[in-house]
Amino acid sequence: MLLEIGLALLLAKVFGYGMEKLKQPAVVGEIAAGILIGPFVAGQLFNIQYLTDITEDLAKLGIIFLLFISGLDIGMGEIKKAGKKGVLTSLFDVVFAFFFGFLAGQILGYDPRVSIAFANILVATSVGVTVRTLMEMRALHSNVGELILTVAVLDDILAIIVLSITLGKGDSIFLIGEITLFFIIFLITAFLITKFSRVRLAMPNLILTGAISFMLIFSAIAQHLGLAAITGAFFAGLALSNFPYRRRIIEFTRQVGEIFFIPLFFVWVGASFKLDAVLGIGVLALVLIPMALLGKILGCSIGAKVCGFKTRDALAVGVGMMPRMEVALVVITTEMSMNIFGSESLAHQVLATTILLVIISSMITPFALKIVYKPESNQSKPTPTD
Repeated sequence: MLLEIGLALLLAKVFGYGMEKLKQPAVVGEIAAGILIGPFVAGQLFNIQYLTDITEDLAKLGIIFLLFISGLDIGMGEIKKAGKKGVLTSLFDVVFAFFFGFLAGQILGYDPRVSIAFANILVATSVGVTVRTLMEMRALHSNVGELILTVAVLDDILAIIVLSITLGKGDSIFLIGEITLFFIIFLITAFLITKFSRVRLAMPNLILTGAISFMLIFSAIAQHLGLAAITGAFFAGLALSNFPYRRRIIEFTRQVGEIFFIPLFFVWVGASFKLDAVLGIGVLALVLIPMALLGKILGCSIGAKVCGFKTRDALAVGVGMMPRMEVALVVITTEMSMNIFGSESLAHQVLATTILLVIISSMITPFALKIVYKPESNQSKPTPTD
């Protein structure tokens, strides 16, 4: 176990750094490291059995950290500032992405529950690649850039809510009650944290430990109520986002998460790759990946157009929202742990297809965005000079 964790962390950072040098997301390198030391490569060549139960549990803690940090980063303030355009475009985006994912499952002949699982994977967006491209184009602070950032924030929130509603355990009536109870607990907790936010504590280590404990307890509450643990982690981050020590908590949890737990999660995702799954994803990939890209382009473009954007700019918003990354991988692994897909072979095929979607969407978005979007010089807001 110690050897595999040591190798996993080292290779994750080396491969991630290599991907960043190639101007690709580091997460792709971390997944590649997992494929290398997992059964897909090392297992075939050296008959090494990677992934102990302890390593898998540590990796799953990475999901909790990832969503907690995301909730802290987004914050309640960002939600309040989203505005009508951001909310409307995000709703179009989520509806279209979900519909196209569900449609893909139905075309492939799967039952509604599996089709819903496909739909959940396609809802969230990761715009790190898009943000970097817009920065290169000096258009991050344009109307298009700001709408993309706003919609991406709302997408993550809606993705978690949709996942909780569609994959909650138990009878539908009880599930609605449990979801309602969870959000009541969240709102009360967020209110109390805001109420006592002016209280100053002279014990910084206790604050940081308390934040981690709060994250884990809130995740356990969500799980106990039939929701995914990541739902609790995300909303725990949102609840703490008004806390005066928010920046210190983000810095601490990001260091702990990104140095240890989060890379382990993506290495575990890569190590979960199976040769027979990769060989069997042909039709699944040919249907699901185009549907994933098309759903985002149409949903966001139509939403932006309804909000008054020019056709070319609206299309740029849709193209910029194509990338999938961390949340899509979190969703698929959560669905696998809940045995949504019925058979292990199908679960691993969907995982392989999702990883392929992450790579393809991340690689084609910069080129496509530069083709469809020509920012006007007077559209970009001025940036401070040195």
